[in-house]
Amino acid sequence: MTTPLFLQRVFAIAAKELTQLRRDRFTGGMIVGIPLMQILLFGYAINFDVRHIAAGVVDYANTSASRALIADVQASQVIDFTVRANSVRELRAHIDNGDISAGLYIPPDFERRRADGNRTLGQLFIDAGTPGIEGALRAVADIPPPARNGVSAQTLRTFDVLTEYNPERRTAVQIVPALIGVILHLTMVVFTALALVRERERGNL
Repeated sequence: MTTPLFLQRVFAIAAKELTQLRRDRFTGGMIVGIPLMQILLFGYAINFDVRHIAAGVVDYANTSASRALIADVQASQVIDFTVRANSVRELRAHIDNGDISAGLYIPPDFERRRADGNRTLGQLFIDAGTPGIEGALRAVADIPPPARNGVSAQTLRTFDVLTEYNPERRTAVQIVPALIGVILHLTMVVFTALALVRERERGNL
């Protein structure tokens, strides 16, 4: 059985290219090395995991169970409690100043709520100004509550989530402020380049 003519041509071209690559090792190294480097760099550089968000906490209960719950939240590695506030007002002030991106509030009746099992155990304040943070923090709000007498309390949700910025989750509120800076920057570069080219064409430069 003879090989079709078009396959013979394909094999001939492939053999020629392989011979050329074997002679030109620099080009062969680039063909193999550049995609490999890009895969390694992009694989480690592009990371959408949300970790170690700076947060504050107000623990009015100050019981072993409330401290255990705070430790469980921090053990998720999504939140790092860097601020210990004395009041909710102080906690929100830190969020407004940009010191932290989230705040956890444990009320004084924490133990009663834990025994009741029908109410949330606290509140989680979120500054949703940065895309991606809110979704990760809402997952933290569903963390299992600490067990009571060996039995886990049943609550609808561990924390109430209160969004301090952009509560309606409107994309324009997050995108437009950033676009203003980007568009103005690009416009300045384009018009400057056009002005230089125009002056060059007119012989002024």
